[in-house]
Amino acid sequence: MRDGMQCLLEILRGQGADRARDAAEWEAVLVLAAEERVLPWAVSCLRAQDASPAPEFETRLRAIERDAAIAAFYWSTQLKEVLQAFARLKLTAVPLKGPFLAERLYGSTALRVGRDLDLLVAKGDVARAEAVLTAIGFVAGVADDYHRQWYRQSATIELHHDVENPLTFNFEVESALRRARPAEFQGQPCRQLAPEDELLFLCLHAARHRNERLSLIVDLQLAFRKLPANGWHPRPEVAGLDDLLVLGLAMARRLYPDLVVGTPVAAISRRKSEHLERVANRLWERLLTRGSESLDWRAVHAFYLEMELPGWPRMHRRYRHMRILAGRVIAPDYEFAARFGMRRRWQARMLRPVRLLFESMRVGRSNA
Repeated sequence: MRDGMQCLLEILRGQGADRARDAAEWEAVLVLAAEERVLPWAVSCLRAQDASPAPEFETRLRAIERDAAIAAFYWSTQLKEVLQAFARLKLTAVPLKGPFLAERLYGSTALRVGRDLDLLVAKGDVARAEAVLTAIGFVAGVADDYHRQWYRQSATIELHHDVENPLTFNFEVESALRRARPAEFQGQPCRQLAPEDELLFLCLHAARHRNERLSLIVDLQLAFRKLPANGWHPRPEVAGLDDLLVLGLAMARRLYPDLVVGTPVAAISRRKSEHLERVANRLWERLLTRGSESLDWRAVHAFYLEMELPGWPRMHRRYRHMRILAGRVIAPDYEFAARFGMRRRWQARMLRPVRLLFESMRVGRSNA
């Protein structure tokens, strides 16, 4: 197990925070919590248990809380500015994750670590939303099949018209947006996904990152705990994504074994449920013993295959993967086309098969 992991798990679970530990162990815990992007939340859990490290670490804890508050103020200000600019043109957006999620699930914008802002708009509103971002000083990055990054100094915004390529996991974003309810973030109007849709999105987001960080799992357990008391009402059109919910709940229960969900979150076969439990065991063991990795598309797809049962489900997943490869245009495609002086999207798409062929040949030689 990684240094400090057992102690960090106990703190997050509200167990044994007052057990005697030396300075070296506390240092390992704080370093690991930062790596797992749960540092402010871990400090908050310590405070809630009326426990703290050795006295010499109190100054350190206060510095962590101060830095978290400053970061939260920065990202909240960025989000408010963008929402205000959207509101002037009567554009509605759903903030995904970020300070909007932190405020509602964690109870404070300062308790969840964020490194960018994610905004979801209707596909028909993308052009107007991009014009707004340009007008307030953001510069566009390269678009992919469901979002585009925008940059301004140290701020990054991911403008989504979907939450994933529909051939990977079809979130049926249009129906999710129809169910989204009016909301506000610190006085600025926005929209909020229905609780079931937000939970499904968080499970999808965790799967895209292979559930490799504790922050992803803390998000999940808080979202599961926020399920409506009046029952679970998922959209019928996303029943095919139940695997994501089952895996998400399995991971949340690895961190919080006492997590109770009042209503069933999905209906899948016993065989598939047992398979996903085994997948969750492997993921949890990996998280306990190894840090997160930078995942490329191959690694993510390999994990999506691992989620599927052997046989037809995996074959179908491979087929969808091939369709995505044939149709998407991503940053490496533009970079490859630029070598030949070609910078238009259709040119990058045209040269994509050549790039993939070169890449497969290079991988084959390296594995030889």
